[in-house]
Amino acid sequence: MTARYLAVKALVRQEQDGYANLVLDAELSRCRPPLESRDAAFAARIFYTVLERRNLLDWTLDRFLKKPVRKLDAPVRAILRAGLAQASYMEVPLPAAVNESVKLARAFGKTSAAGMVNAVLRRAAACRPGPEDFPDLSRRLQTYYSLSASVAELLQRQYGEEAEAIAAAFYLPAPTWVRVNSLKTDASALTESLTKEGCTVEPGPWAHCLRVQFPGSPAATKAFRQGLFHVQGLASQFAADSVQAAPGMRVLDLCAAPGGKSLTMAQAMEDRGELFSGEAVASRVPLLEKAFARCGVTCAHPFQADASQPNKALLKAPFDRVLCDVPCSGLGVIGKKPDIRYKDLAGLDALSALQKKILQNGSKYLAENGRLVYSTCTVNQNENEEVVAQFLRDNPDFAVIPPKKLPAQARVTPCGTLFLPGTDGFDGFFVAVLERKP
Repeated sequence: MTARYLAVKALVRQEQDGYANLVLDAELSRCRPPLESRDAAFAARIFYTVLERRNLLDWTLDRFLKKPVRKLDAPVRAILRAGLAQASYMEVPLPAAVNESVKLARAFGKTSAAGMVNAVLRRAAACRPGPEDFPDLSRRLQTYYSLSASVAELLQRQYGEEAEAIAAAFYLPAPTWVRVNSLKTDASALTESLTKEGCTVEPGPWAHCLRVQFPGSPAATKAFRQGLFHVQGLASQFAADSVQAAPGMRVLDLCAAPGGKSLTMAQAMEDRGELFSGEAVASRVPLLEKAFARCGVTCAHPFQADASQPNKALLKAPFDRVLCDVPCSGLGVIGKKPDIRYKDLAGLDALSALQKKILQNGSKYLAENGRLVYSTCTVNQNENEEVVAQFLRDNPDFAVIPPKKLPAQARVTPCGTLFLPGTDGFDGFFVAVLERKP
């Protein structure tokens, strides 16, 4: 099986099954013999480039087809999208993109479509649309930036003309940030170790943070296996640091998996005190256990529980710090999760209600002089500022505490700190620090 064949097969499945990363991983794991790492990476690039540009690819192809892309057979649709993505956005020479696409049409039993694939791809690849081809902002967001009507409408309504910069940021290369495991090493020693493994390492914007270019997967490095670091975005690190966990504290992370923020807090605690890391999905609790074991964290207690429901066990003794990193729409990390581009956002009201429940429950577990932190990876104001504003209305004894050390990329609102995607490597993120008024 070739990389292109696997990519097309995965694209066909993704239209049916959903979550892109799971679909691609499943196809790669089923491939026999397994693809070489270089071929697997090429297949992944095709797959994700199509997802990232799907609306624009379809708009371009439709200009040269007798019937819309959406009405073609699924394999032919995927072959056309993949071929155009390679020629237009992956620097694959046009003859190679076209010829291999024609071969795929035959390999998928669509020989009758081979001539059409050849002709359409050659013409479509010569068409290079730009944002100026879509004067209307709404149409530009939906077509040129490949966002669903719902996502485009939300960004435009809440951010106006700035919505285009947000949408464009989702195409920026995402740097890999790691958090140094201060329980085992320091930034200097980890930099030396990673450099020896062929990585390019630069200092991050604060302590225990590095920007790393890995030659392959971060998990494939010896330093990772030794638990010397974990991968964690800048805004996520900022959220964990905002908790201000310290040695000897009792700390609660209500929505902890896969564990990055819990690890950062455990390291701030110097592995002294008690850290309770909850996760609603039972199958994800082992991810926490594995992460803690790898990084040498012994103060953490992973457990399964629904954070939106009151938990009597957590009421037995108050916590000095509570983190509510709640489930959200993910509209700040579309660059990492292209599926979110096409969400219809129909369930946002129910999601906001869930977030409010989790935050309210978190406040009940807090010690009198404790700190409550609310965070999301979305830029949707209804999940961010409005959730916090409602909490403050319901709990007038609480107030938002502005952070003392604020990255230049942050925007301070009355209800918390907002990061927009693409600003110097930050994801779209929101963090609110809450404490009871003295």
